[in-house]
Amino acid sequence: PATAGAFSTGDGITLATTLGAATRDMDKVQIHPTGWVDPADPTNPTKILAAELMRGVGGILIDSTGQRFCNELGTRAYVTDQMLKHDKEFAKTGTWNRSKEVPTFYLVLSSSAAADAKKHVDLYTHKGLLTRIDGVDALADHMGMGKKTVMATLKEYQAAAVKGVDDFGKKTFRGVPAKDLEKEVFYVGKVTPVLHYCMGGIKIDTEGNVIKEDGTPIKGLHAAGEVTGGVHGKNRLAGNSLLECTVFGTVVGQKVPVKPEGTYRIAIDKEERSHGNAGAEKTSSGPKELPEISMTELAKHNTEEDLWVAIHGVIYDFTEFAHEHPAGFESIFDLAGTDGTEAFDAVHNLGMLEDFAEDKRGILA
Repeated sequence: PATAGAFSTGDGITLATTLGAATRDMDKVQIHPTGWVDPADPTNPTKILAAELMRGVGGILIDSTGQRFCNELGTRAYVTDQMLKHDKEFAKTGTWNRSKEVPTFYLVLSSSAAADAKKHVDLYTHKGLLTRIDGVDALADHMGMGKKTVMATLKEYQAAAVKGVDDFGKKTFRGVPAKDLEKEVFYVGKVTPVLHYCMGGIKIDTEGNVIKEDGTPIKGLHAAGEVTGGVHGKNRLAGNSLLECTVFGTVVGQKVPVKPEGTYRIAIDKEERSHGNAGAEKTSSGPKELPEISMTELAKHNTEEDLWVAIHGVIYDFTEFAHEHPAGFESIFDLAGTDGTEAFDAVHNLGMLEDFAEDKRGILA
């Protein structure tokens, strides 16, 4: 399984090598430990990433025997290795047998952990990837495990938190389950290791010029992002892929001509705004029309506590999401109360907005 969809076919590398580009580190591929297994489509090879935040706020990993098996705050490589070692052959050889099914695990969050990651939890729950469970009995039943085993695992974790260290060397304990496990509210989902990122790719220099095997640049050919190789070494640090795109995208972007503004933007006419997907908010009773909002009104929502942004004619409330934005709060706050379409189009595709359907507040008049 992988976090990339069918669209990820390596065309950029193929196009560049056809022109004589060199490649490097093509054997360096990162595996992320937590890709969601969708209960409605468990065999789908494309998985939605279960963000590191889920473990950062206190989510714990439990195997099929009801036991924890690692420091959940360890590196991606470490946590993945501990997962795959549940297979005896991998534990002995360190090589995965591709004929075998990749193991799955449960990611369990307490009520306090879920509250810390509310935006993510709400989204994953909405997508059916996380399930709210009331009490340890129901949690054990949901995972198909004995109550005594699950209870013992959770109590052992609580004791380790009090002590300040567990058997796996974990020393930071956030979002520990409440003392009364019978009344605690849990959020649980199934995860599995997934192919996530390729450190290898087209060889470039520090200016983003694509390099041939002989070390000379290919005139007029530039590259930035995951299509390139060598920037991250053997294994990338979390968050650095976006940084790489920003840095090398800026370097290259300052050198090459860019299309004039307006040649790529999408127009949303009044009919679409009133009746189409862009201007309607789905509710249990069907599409709900959104009100028209003027630029003057939009401009009033420009604070950290009230942050609205217009994108392609639709106004979104990003007050909560801004603090969880992978690129940082400021990049969204800078657009507060304005039309952020141009900035959005520069780095995102329209499909991303599907996750913010519930945050629509109106149509830009």
